[in-house]
Amino acid sequence: MKKGRLRRRVLRIVIALTLIILVGGYIVFQHIAPYAIIKPARASCSHLSLDAYDLQGESLTLETNDQIELKGYWIQSKQDSIRGVMILVHGIGGCKESFLSLANRLANQGIASVLFDNRAHGQSGGQYSTYGFYEKKDISRIIDHIKEQDNQIPIGIWGNSLGGAIAIQSMEYDKRIHFGIIESTFTDMGQIVYDYKKRFLKGFGLRFATDMALKRAGEIGDFNPDLVSPIDAVKSIEQPIFIAHGDADLNIKFAYGQQLYEQAKSADKEFYRVKDGGHYGLFDAGGEDYMLHIQQFIDRNLLR
Repeated sequence: MKKGRLRRRVLRIVIALTLIILVGGYIVFQHIAPYAIIKPARASCSHLSLDAYDLQGESLTLETNDQIELKGYWIQSKQDSIRGVMILVHGIGGCKESFLSLANRLANQGIASVLFDNRAHGQSGGQYSTYGFYEKKDISRIIDHIKEQDNQIPIGIWGNSLGGAIAIQSMEYDKRIHFGIIESTFTDMGQIVYDYKKRFLKGFGLRFATDMALKRAGEIGDFNPDLVSPIDAVKSIEQPIFIAHGDADLNIKFAYGQQLYEQAKSADKEFYRVKDGGHYGLFDAGGEDYMLHIQQFIDRNLLR
């Protein structure tokens, strides 16, 4: 009799714990994880300024197709003429000011640049990041503005991490982009969200749970995550493309960079393996040789 009561008690405890786990999991993957995916913390970059690099530029505010204000800078060339314009696209949780050093390097080479905070980042409006779904259209709005100033000027795009994924999708979407430089980016939104979640949980991953959270994120942000796929977009890109990835990247697998390069349709494509390069700071890890390869790629495409 006592054994029977003990078994029933244990069974009730097991059922209760199972229900708690199921309800807790539902709450996490329906009401917490989706927002963690598409609502990044806004970085404060107010300590960085154009003055620190002696850059000449002006503030830029553009309105997207869905009435979101994008805040950015138009950085002028430091030479008498402008050879081209580079659109610089930052990663998740980043800000436009993180590109000031690169903008300075480009300005010295006669290249103007447009730096901006992605939607849901920095000083720009919008609540949710859609990993390129809407951002590619935001890039087109920026291109419209550039073309209003000079309809003939060559336009390049340079993005790293999330910015690289946005750049790839933008190159497919808007053929007015002449060439692209892509650093440390992913192949597919579903895969990278799963990778990040698995790393956060110390190697434990349930794909169906990730898919559930991603589906809910799409409903909240009003977009289809299944259509956020740089690996599919790159198959249609005919513009010249330079893809770089660090072989010590712990955030996004080096193999993803290789896959993007292999699938790129462009006849003018280049892949650069940054030895011992992590997710950030490829210029530091790659040194002069990396900078030289990028410079040659830019120069070649500005002469077209």
